[in-house]
This record gives sequence, C-alpha cells and structure tokens, in this order.
Amino acid sequence: MMAIGQQQKPTMTVKQVEILKLSGTPDHLEDNDCPLSIDSTREMEGQVELEFRQATSEDAAQVSALIGSTWAKFFAYSVTESDLETYLTQTVSEAQIRKEIEDESKYCLLAVRLAKSTVTGGPKTSATGSTVVGVAQMNFNTTEEGLTTSKPVKLDRLYIQPTEQGGGLAALLLQDAEEAAKKRGYNGLWLGVWENNARAIRFYEKMGFVRRGEHFFWLGKSKRRDWTMEKPLVWTVWNDQPPAYQS
Repeated sequence: MMAIGQQQKPTMTVKQVEILKLSGTPDHLEDNDCPLSIDSTREMEGQVELEFRQATSEDAAQVSALIGSTWAKFFAYSVTESDLETYLTQTVSEAQIRKEIEDESKYCLLAVRLAKSTVTGGPKTSATGSTVVGVAQMNFNTTEEGLTTSKPVKLDRLYIQPTEQGGGLAALLLQDAEEAAKKRGYNGLWLGVWENNARAIRFYEKMGFVRRGEHFFWLGKSKRRDWTMEKPLVWTVWNDQPPAYQS
C-alpha cells in the first residue's frame, strides 16, 4: 500500500508498528466505494491468513465494534463519560458505520483474519467466523489548507485490533489504502492526528507523512487539536499507468 518509487510492490516488515485510532476529527467520518483490484490474501508470520478487501454493509457491526473498542481503550481517559457514550452510540454506531460504508464518496478497506476452515478448504473468503482486525477509511470529498499536493484524499481512520498490533499490519493496510487512492487518480494522502497521540505521530512519520499544520475540533465538550499531516503519492509502473492528468 505504500510502494513509492519502486518497480515492484514492497513487502513491509515494520515490527515496531502498533496502533490505534490514527485519524482525527470524529465529526468527519468517511469511507467507501472503489471497485479496485486490491482484494488479496496474505500470510502473516505463520498465522491464519489475512484478506484485504473493501468493506460491505454486512461488515458494519464488526467495523463499529473494532473502532469503538479500540478508541475507548486508548482514548477514553481524555473525554467525559457522557462524551464517550455519545461517540460510541452515535458517531461510530453500527447504523452510522453502515451509512458510511454505503456512501460512494468514501472508501473503507478492511483487513480480515480468515477463519481456519475458510483457509483450508475452498475459496479464501471472509466467511462466518472470520474477524475484521483492521480498518482504513478514506474520504474523497474534503481538503485542508496548507496541503502541497494538487489532488489529495483524506485518511479519516486507521484502526488495528490491539491483539494484532506490533506485526506490521498497520503498514500493510496503509499501503493498500495508498494504492486505492492512486488508482483513483489522487496524488496525496492527508490526515488529522490528535496532538497527544505520540505513537500515531511516530508511525505516520515513519511511513512518510510530514506535518503541514493544525486544526481544532470538538469531541463533545472537549476541544482538541489535530496535527495535519500529508504524504505525496508517487505513481509506480507495474501493470497500471498513471492517469493522463497526473504528472
């Protein structure tokens, strides 16, 4: 998902990658529709295989649970009880996530840990028993002051199941999100990351993002500041050529 300036898609092995909720403003929840050829299945160090694919409305319950539980685990301390309840029951509720998955201006990419029975027999699909362990969510209809690329797309969320952190999954998921953006003709990826989320900031810096500015947002009654970070997306030639309007 992050093959920059190379002829072959690289294999990421970033053991130090761990994390979390890495996007910013909870009132900008984006994702979806992009029928791209990015579905793939990979092995992660001898574990049950992973499938990377676009989310469907049937995934809403698992995606909502993953985002909500991970956010609460790492960030509940920073908000009031009532604001946390509102975030979990409204902002990232199953109904809201389903609405976002079905929104064509958004794109949601999943990492799915396949059930053993799915891997050993028949086609490798995310059948019942398989688990969503990662979510990357993009928004194609928003921008920000201070960005340097001519056609950027926003990464609204990047979540990894806590038990899956530390094995390079976040980097793989981010790479696939970058490829999805490039296939749509975007030449930059930007995000807002909470200023106190030091691990997320370190991760994004390692993945090539640069700080461009900051903005404030409200989570309930809590005023918070995000760092705006951006990464140029460079086209590489494998089987695809960049769009004619792309330099």
